[in-house]
Amino acid sequence: MAGTVELRRVSATLTDGREVVTPYWAVDSGADGPTLLIVAAQHGNEVQGAEVLRRALPEFAAGLRCGRALLVPFTNLLALADRKNTHGLGPEEKGTDYHQANNMNGRWPGDPEGSDIDRLVTALDEAFVQGATHVIDLHCWNKFWATATLAWDDGGDSARMAQVAGTRFTWWRGKPDLPASLTQIRNIVMRRGGAAMAVEFAGQYAVIEREVVVGVRCVTNVAKELGLLPGEPELPPDTGVPVVDDEIVTVTAPCVGLFVGAELQNEDHVEAGQRLGHLLRTDDLSTVEVTAPVSGWLWRFGSHRPDPDVSLADQHPYSDPGDPLASIIPD
Repeated sequence: MAGTVELRRVSATLTDGREVVTPYWAVDSGADGPTLLIVAAQHGNEVQGAEVLRRALPEFAAGLRCGRALLVPFTNLLALADRKNTHGLGPEEKGTDYHQANNMNGRWPGDPEGSDIDRLVTALDEAFVQGATHVIDLHCWNKFWATATLAWDDGGDSARMAQVAGTRFTWWRGKPDLPASLTQIRNIVMRRGGAAMAVEFAGQYAVIEREVVVGVRCVTNVAKELGLLPGEPELPPDTGVPVVDDEIVTVTAPCVGLFVGAELQNEDHVEAGQRLGHLLRTDDLSTVEVTAPVSGWLWRFGSHRPDPDVSLADQHPYSDPGDPLASIIPD
C-alpha cells in the first residue's frame, strides 16, 4: 500500500497581470476512493497547519490504500507574504476591520474578474476543490484559546470526521447554512455534496510542536476513518469534550493588577478551588489569589483582550476589573 506523490502547481493571474503560483502535494493510490483535501494558511498568520501537512505527507505516501489526498500547505500566498491575517492589512490592523473582499476564508468559489484574492480562489477551486469529496480546513486562533475541532452535525461524513479528530475540544454546530453566494471553503464542499470539518490550533504567527503533533494525529485519524490509511483512529483519553457556550464559566479579574498565571495551559483539567494564578494589585501592591470556581477543562487561559495576536498590547497581562483570565468547561 503506497501512494504516488506529485508536486503540482496552480497559477493565478492577478489584476495587475502578475502570476501567483501555489504548490501542493497530490498523493494518489491508483484505486477508487475518497478525495481528501486538506488546506492550511488561508490566513497568512495561521501557519501551524503548513508544518502539519509536511509531517503528514510521508504517512500518506507510505500508506495510502485508496483514493487520493491533496495537501495544500500555503493556500493564501498573498497573505502569507504580507505576514498578515488578510492580504493588504496595515500594521496591527485587524482582519475583521478590513474589506471582506480580501478575506479568503469567505470568498469561495471566487470570481475570475474580482479582486486578487477572488482570482486566486477561482484558480484554486478549479484545480483541487471541485474534485474534493472531503475537506479539512486548518486554521489558528489566538494562543489564549485551546485547540478545537469545528464540527457540523450533518448526520453524515462531516460529523463522522469530527468524531475521530482526537482534539480535546469539539465545537459542534447545527446543520450548516449553505448560501449560494461567496462563502467558506467547507460550505462550498458541503454544498456540492461533500463533507467538511475545520480545526483551530492555538497560536498564530508561530509553529508550536505540541500543536503540530495534535494536527498530524487529527488529519491521519480522519484519513483512517475514511479508509484512505490503514489502521484505526488514535483517540487519546478525554477527547471530544463538547464546547457549549451556555455552560462555559468565565473567570474575570476582581480588581486592577498584573495577572501572573499558575503553571497551567489550555486543555488542562482543574479542580474547583485550584489556584489559577494571582493579581499583583497596582493600587496597594497586595496579592489577590485567583482560583477556579468549578472543576473542568481550561478552554481559555491568560489575561487577554480581543484579537490579542494582532496587537501586543492586547496580550498584556495588566488587567482591569472584569477582564477575562480563564474560561472553564465544567465536567
